[in-house]
Order: sequence, then structure tokens, then C-alpha cells
Amino acid sequence: MKVLLPNHYAKIIGVCICFFIPTLLFSQPEKKHSTLDVDKIFSLLEFKGFYYPNEAKKELDSVVISMSETDAFRYNSYIDYTKALLLFNDLKMDSALILIERAVSGFSVNENLKWQAKCQILLGQIAEVTGLYEQAKINFYKAIEIGEQKTTDAGFAYVGIARCKIALEEDFNLELNLGVDILKTSVHQEERLFGEFMELLYSLSDKDVPDKLNLVAEKYLNLGMTHRAASVYKVIASSYNARNMFEEAHKFCDKAIKLCEDGNNSNLILPALYQFKGVLFFNQEQYNVAEIYFVRSLELYRQNNQPKRMLYAYDYLHKIDIAKRNFAKAYVDLKEYQELQEELMVFEKIRMAKVLEINNKIDQIKSQMKQLEVEKKASEFMLYLVIVITITILFAVGVYVYLYMKNKKTRIEELNKEFQNLLIGIGEKQLLEHRLSQEGNRNNAPKEHPINYSQSGAEIVDSFDNCYLETISLFTHSFPSLTKTEVRYAVMLCLKLPMEIIAKVQNVQPASIRKAKQRIRTKLNVDGNIEDYLQNFREKLITDMTKK
Repeated sequence: MKVLLPNHYAKIIGVCICFFIPTLLFSQPEKKHSTLDVDKIFSLLEFKGFYYPNEAKKELDSVVISMSETDAFRYNSYIDYTKALLLFNDLKMDSALILIERAVSGFSVNENLKWQAKCQILLGQIAEVTGLYEQAKINFYKAIEIGEQKTTDAGFAYVGIARCKIALEEDFNLELNLGVDILKTSVHQEERLFGEFMELLYSLSDKDVPDKLNLVAEKYLNLGMTHRAASVYKVIASSYNARNMFEEAHKFCDKAIKLCEDGNNSNLILPALYQFKGVLFFNQEQYNVAEIYFVRSLELYRQNNQPKRMLYAYDYLHKIDIAKRNFAKAYVDLKEYQELQEELMVFEKIRMAKVLEINNKIDQIKSQMKQLEVEKKASEFMLYLVIVITITILFAVGVYVYLYMKNKKTRIEELNKEFQNLLIGIGEKQLLEHRLSQEGNRNNAPKEHPINYSQSGAEIVDSFDNCYLETISLFTHSFPSLTKTEVRYAVMLCLKLPMEIIAKVQNVQPASIRKAKQRIRTKLNVDGNIEDYLQNFREKLITDMTKK
């Protein structure tokens, strides 16, 4: 089996990287807008939706047209939120609820806390307008909890809580002060003016408040925000009405009406101004003039689909009828009031159910997201565990294979060496036996009774083996400076084997034997004949051993 070395792995990984990275780069869809750009774009649209709604509508259409279908789908939550805000400004609460439900679901899935907080503020405002003050407080508190602290969103939420507490006759000063302080530090003059306006709105009993509010209205006019200026003038007129200063009240109410009648973006405020004008004339007991303004306000409320605000006008018309002793008309107006109230109660229940449904859906989505997060972490843990176990097993197998191969290689080398030594020993023994046999034949040829080597061959072989091995052992202990190979050379030299025979036994060139002979002479510090030295040394050792 072919084993891949590290450089082979590097080449394979390099090829994979070179193949996949360009594929991933070219397969990414082209993005016209980054998330950060979109956040800035829709934050600006939200700002204009609060203060310049007509501009916001035009710019929203332009942004949506400039987006590709992919971007429009990806950022659909931002679009739905902005449309819901604009519908809320037009008092189209039910349509706004449908869009805000989609928007908050998308932001919850994407875990976009900033825009979730904005959705909670808008839901709170819808609940507040509907009369669900406790639910509105819950939404505003949620916005503060999940949103960024010390931002204008938090300021709007605190002010919203204060308004709800005023309606519920609860202490509101803490939340109002927190909200106003945050809004007055905004970088936008429009938001600073709103904070200043809210601070003065709940201090109308102070004598200098109308003058301060008049300055706020002038600043709004300088910014081109006629609808805001008209609202401020109406508040000033209300403060003078509370003091029975009707002339001043009419003055500021007329200024507000003129702004709305001349402008094109204040049609929702105009019926409320006509209604307030009727209240002023009613308080002055000018019932016929008051009735004219209340009828005008009712007509505009119907056109603008503002049924809840019509109740106030019907109530005053009923009072005018009673004052004029027109009881038949008073009965009709009272009946209209009651029917409208019953109809509104049905709508408010439906809207309340929708608001509660959206909030429950948000909680459900968050619960599901938490569950998915837990499951994701568990899956990641299991994946990491499997990876660690796999790596550990592969490492253990790798170490085992490495050690096995290393031991196998070492064992093969040892066996090869033993086999080589065995072959060398057999060759040495065969050659030495052959020479011994020849020497024996030469020495005993003239004798009358020759030795029968064939009969005593086994004894000779055994004697030779013992002698040969014994000599190797003696030289190994006596000459520690010699290597094992040099010891074998020394034994063969001791036996006075020719160079050619030794070379053949060791399977080397004769020149190598001469060099080895010289090394042995040098290591043993022998000046004379090395063969004689070794023979004498061996005989001396054997003699010493015999004496012992």
C-alpha cells in the first residue's frame, strides 16, 4: 500500500484550496447594500418618518425601487417596519399591525435586537392609542430591556411609559425625566425639540410655559415642520383655555388652523383643531358657532377614518343640544355616540387581541430561538467530540503503525545481520575445514598409518567450531578496541589464512583486508608480524587458562 507523506498531503490540500476558493468567490451573489448601509438607510427613513413623513414616503419608494429582488427579500423586515410606521402616522392601526408583525418576526429570527426594540416601541404606541395602557407599558419596557441604552429609542420608550402612567393616574415623573434627559442630548435638533416639548407639556400650570412652548413652535417652523408647530400651538391654546383666557386661546388655535389649512401634511391634525375651536366657543356659551366647528371636525374624522376621536365631538354635540333644549337631536347624537362606542369596543378588542397575539408570537419565536441555540450548541459539542475522538484514534493508529514498522524494520535488520553473520561463519568454517584437511593430508602423507579424516570428520568439525568460537571470544575480551569485524579478521590472521581467502570469506576486496590488517596492527600497537603476534598471544592465553 502506498503511504502518503506530509508533502503529498500538502499538495492535495493546496489543490483543493485552489479549486474551492475561486468557486466560493465567484458563487457569492452580488450585494448592492451591506447590512451596515441598510441599517443607516432605514434609520434615516425612520427618523424622517417621525418628523418628515411625506419625504419618508418618497424616499422609501426610491430605496425599494433601487433594490434587487434578492435585496428586497433579504431586507424585507426593514421595509415592513418603515411602512408600518408611516401607516401609524396616518392612524391606520390595523394595517400597521399586520406589517409590524412581519417585521418583528424577521428581526427576531435574525436576532436584530436594535430593530426589535424599535418594533416594540411602535407596538407600544399602537397599544397606547388603542387604550391598552398596561400592554403599552410592557412593550415600552421590553424596548428598553433589549435595546441600546441611552439612545433616542430608550428616550422615546421612557416618555411612552410616562404617558401611559398619566393615563392610568400613576406617578410618571421618573420615566418622564429619564426620557427627556436622553432626548435632549440627541444630535438631531428635532429630537431635542421633542424632548423639550414633552418636558413643558406636563408643566402647563407654570406661567412661563406658554412662552417657552411658543419658542418651541417657532423652532419647528424654522425646520419646516408645520404639523409639529400646529400641535404645539394647540397645547398653548389648551393651557390658556384652562385659565379661561379665551382670547389668547383663540389666537393660538387660529394660528394652528391656518398652518394646517395652508399646508398639505397636517390634515390629521385639522379635525382636532376644529374640535378644540368648538370647545372654546362652547365654554363661551356660543353654542351655534361651537356646533359648526364640531360638525366640521366630524366630517374630517370620517374622511380620515378616525372614529375614536369622533366620540369627543358627539359628546359635545349632545351637550349643545341639551343646552339648546333640542332633545330630539340630543337623542340622535347620543344614539350615534353609543353606537360608535360599541363599534369601537369591538374594533379595540380585535386590535387588543392582535397586539397580544403579536407579543405572544414574539415570545414564542424567542423561545424557539433559544431552543435552537441550545440544540446548535449540543450539535457543535457532539461534532467537536467526534472530531476529537477521531483525531485521537487516528493518532493512536498512526503511532501504533509507526512503532510497528520501526520494530519490524529493526527486526529485519537484526535478522539480516544474523543471516549475514551466519553465512560468513559458514563460509569461514568451510574454508578453514578445507585448509585443515589439506594441512592434515600434507603432514601425514609419508606415514605408514594415515589418519582417516572421513571417519573423524564430525569430531574435527566440532573441535573446529569450539576452537573458532573460543578464539573469537578470547580476542573480543582481550582487544576491546577492535570492532566485531576486526576481531574476525584477527582470528583469520591468527590462523594464517591467505588474504585472498579472507577476502572471499568476507566478500570484500583484498585491498580492504590489507587496510583492516593495518588498522589492527595500529590499534594493538604491534611493530612486527601481526600473524605471529596473534598466534603467540592466543597460545599464551590458552596456557594461562590451562594453569588456572
